[in-house]
Amino acid sequence: MSNVLDKVIKILKLLIPKENTKEWGASELARRSGLPVGTVHRILLELKKQDMVIQNDVTKKFRLGFLLIELGFAARENLSILELARPVLKDLAEQAQETAHITIQDGCDGVLIDKIETVHQLKVVEPVGMRTPLTQGALKKAILAFLPPDEVNNICQKIEKIYIKKGIPWKFSVVMEELCSIRESGYAISYGEVTSGTVAIASPVFDCNGRVVATIGINGPENRFAQKELPQKIEYVKMAGAVLTKNIGGNDRIIRRYAE
Repeated sequence: MSNVLDKVIKILKLLIPKENTKEWGASELARRSGLPVGTVHRILLELKKQDMVIQNDVTKKFRLGFLLIELGFAARENLSILELARPVLKDLAEQAQETAHITIQDGCDGVLIDKIETVHQLKVVEPVGMRTPLTQGALKKAILAFLPPDEVNNICQKIEKIYIKKGIPWKFSVVMEELCSIRESGYAISYGEVTSGTVAIASPVFDCNGRVVATIGINGPENRFAQKELPQKIEYVKMAGAVLTKNIGGNDRIIRRYAE
């Protein structure tokens, strides 16, 4: 398997545009890679099936496909979010006096990719890299609520099967109602859904196309989230989401809508 992967990566690297050349034939790629023509051609056809390469109908030559472009933009966007989120996370943690988190989507899960700890000794310890379903906790639900409807239904159906298998209570209508409320308010709040005795508040972060790419939020012990303190903490979180959206070049209309 490793040997096959090495060959695939070698071919993909050789397809990177060079000067004025953006596409190559299987024979030329075989010569440049030192691999048999038949092997190169088989790999190229498999990559074509996955939209990783495109074949010119006229010249029959190959070039890098749209999937690789999409993956490249996604990787760059995640890196950009990590770099640009740090100061926003720091400000949010200082303003709210709670641990500030940023979470991204990975399939049906949300993954915590960075955080700034609160100054309080009593804090919620959730490690970077922690993965939980998109239906569990404010930082995940604030992603799920703003995904396209078809994607939301697909994700919820997959999670529902897992929950039923594990005997975890699940009501599709309740989840849909909560997601609708999150979309209307522009933020999510949860009580003890990931860690017992805690509260989390989260706001979505959007890219230039208005697609949700992350959430930013806070969490902490329930006794620091009294009703009189909630409005201000919510405002801090919503503003952090708007600021980070703006910093990554997000959609201005989305910023205005959810920063009100």
